[in-house]
Amino acid sequence: MSNLVTEALRNQFDSTFHMAVILVDICPEEIWASSYNEVPFWQQVFHYVYYIDFWMREKYDDSEWRTMVFDDAYTTDLYADNYDGLFISKAKMREYLDAIQIKSTGVFDHLNDEKLGTSVFGNNPQYTYADVIIGQIRHIMYNIGYLNGILREKGLPESDWYAYNEPEGS
Repeated sequence: MSNLVTEALRNQFDSTFHMAVILVDICPEEIWASSYNEVPFWQQVFHYVYYIDFWMREKYDDSEWRTMVFDDAYTTDLYADNYDGLFISKAKMREYLDAIQIKSTGVFDHLNDEKLGTSVFGNNPQYTYADVIIGQIRHIMYNIGYLNGILREKGLPESDWYAYNEPEGS
């Protein structure tokens, strides 16, 4: 079974995921805990990390898919009314990312080029494994770009571009 396309998607996803991890690692604590346009920085990260956890799974049934369970008060709604008393530390977010990385590696290990075109929800052709993976890459990169803009505005280092097939520093 061919895996040429699967491995290309894995490499693109892994490069994107690497940038997400770097963003958490380099973000200063005071920025992590601050809000921008009424949304806490950490909440913006939780938003896209949660959806990686949701979408990157082997089975799309009623089985538990979460790698870490947070209180239901932690919403992915970026414009929820109240974040008072809620906070996810950088260390806990990094733990969450590490667990998701193991999970997503397993997902790719069980895919092949033929399965990429398989619908994850019944026969809905808009939700194939390929759609899920590409959608996550786009969602992660959108959010990294937004959060990099905040860091850049503050004169801070950002999560630089990273690609598996380019020499470092390119």
